[in-house]
Amino acid sequence: MRKIIISFCILFAALSLQAQSVNGIRIDGGNTPILVYLGGNQISLPTTTCFVANLKSGYYTVEVYATRFTRPGERVWKGERLYNERVYFKGNSVMEIMVNGRDEMRPDNRPGRPEHGGHRPVYDRYDRVMNKQLFQAFFDNVKNEPFEKDRIALINAALASSDFTADQCLQLVKFYAFDNERMKIMKMIYPRIVDKEAFFMVINSLTFSSNKKKMYDFVKEYSEH
Repeated sequence: MRKIIISFCILFAALSLQAQSVNGIRIDGGNTPILVYLGGNQISLPTTTCFVANLKSGYYTVEVYATRFTRPGERVWKGERLYNERVYFKGNSVMEIMVNGRDEMRPDNRPGRPEHGGHRPVYDRYDRVMNKQLFQAFFDNVKNEPFEKDRIALINAALASSDFTADQCLQLVKFYAFDNERMKIMKMIYPRIVDKEAFFMVINSLTFSSNKKKMYDFVKEYSEH
């Protein structure tokens, strides 16, 4: 009788879980231990799979770093950033993110170093950048939006699926007349700039030296995370 009751409880729990609406973002690192950050906040310890449940619909910045499993009391190692995307979550499903992990990564044994003989996947950092014609169409749409909130929504939509060059960002910020407006756009787009080494041109479009310093501080802080 006890076995029957236990079996019934297990079955009831399983059915209850199945009946609940589960939604969230699942990040899979394959065989590579990973650390997951959501909106700049660390949300996991070293793991190979992380599920963030019951999120509201909206945009989320997901960052994934290579790591290694630690012993109790050992400091968590934060290695190479493997994934950095601003994604849109619908709020009523499970979004799957598969991270291109690096097997057997260690702090002193990163792929791509000449002395270790590994290699990184070959890719073109400009693959996700809008071509000239598409960017012009996008820019025209931004300029034609009469309300600022709609312009921001349009830029956010583009950031969800495209990267930008420093020159494209410069064209966008020059549409705005005041430093505070330009800085807002810079901070939105900077994480998706493919040629960050050229971003100084965008910062130099600001009028006041104090604001230029603020942006350089923002870039420095971003690069340190």
